[in-house]
Amino acid sequence: MSIENTKYLILDWGTTNFRAFAMSAEHELLATQEHPMGILQVEDGKFSESLEAILKDWLPDYSQLPVYMAGMIGSLKGWVNVAYAPTPVGSDDLIAKAHRFTLPWGPEAIIMPGVSHQYEGDKYDVIRGEEVQALGLAKIIDAADYEAILPGTHSKHLLFKDGKLWSFASFLTGELYSVISNHMLLGRDLPKPCGDEQAFIKGVEDGQSGPFASRLFLAWTNRLFEKLTRDQIPDYLSGLLIGFELRELKSQKVYIVGGDTLSRLYQKAAASLGIEATIADGNACFLAGMTRLIEDLSND
Repeated sequence: MSIENTKYLILDWGTTNFRAFAMSAEHELLATQEHPMGILQVEDGKFSESLEAILKDWLPDYSQLPVYMAGMIGSLKGWVNVAYAPTPVGSDDLIAKAHRFTLPWGPEAIIMPGVSHQYEGDKYDVIRGEEVQALGLAKIIDAADYEAILPGTHSKHLLFKDGKLWSFASFLTGELYSVISNHMLLGRDLPKPCGDEQAFIKGVEDGQSGPFASRLFLAWTNRLFEKLTRDQIPDYLSGLLIGFELRELKSQKVYIVGGDTLSRLYQKAAASLGIEATIADGNACFLAGMTRLIEDLSND
């Protein structure tokens, strides 16, 4: 099956990256395009112009293809600020909040909403894009109940129950690692992580107790007292931050949804804590979730 058989497009348009998937009428993936064109790289809100420029160079019949989008493209800084759907959320709830509009070159576009979760009275958490992966994982593993981790700059822990995304929590693990490594005294002059498993697991274990800000200082004192070498500290710090995050898990069995390298790092950390963690490909979950929504839209 060739790209000429494309019947619609799916976009995963985030803060820093853009991914487009050409899909067949049977919801099969035909081709993929990826560009460093997240919403922050689009100047003056020219989302339609930016998208059309990519499609013109890629698909000869782009002007006939409907486009389905999810992610930060539906945020306040995106193309359209699509209202959040509150938890608990299933496919029907997302469809009800989806934003439909006509593209300048003719076909329909639909942006899926994000999801908000209110907890402890007046506190809120939000996601955009991960809710699609949650639906997709449920479809792939054929389960109405599961817990999952979606690692990344802002890692997410999801509880999927009775066929709906019931609750979730965000952890700024990836962003904290970047900030500490690049802008704090703890990270000054440190090399890149070298994959030292011993240092990483020590970090995971040290992250299981003690206050966060105090434990962070171990990234310096372990080096000062020669418990770890300078080259081991980046892996130790990575383990420490992931270890703190995994302290919040309520289940001893989880799925990890994401890219291979980071997912395997989380799986290694989980295994060291006796947690059974199964990896699911992030792209596969996203496409499975979007095709589920598109099928439900056509039956709406």
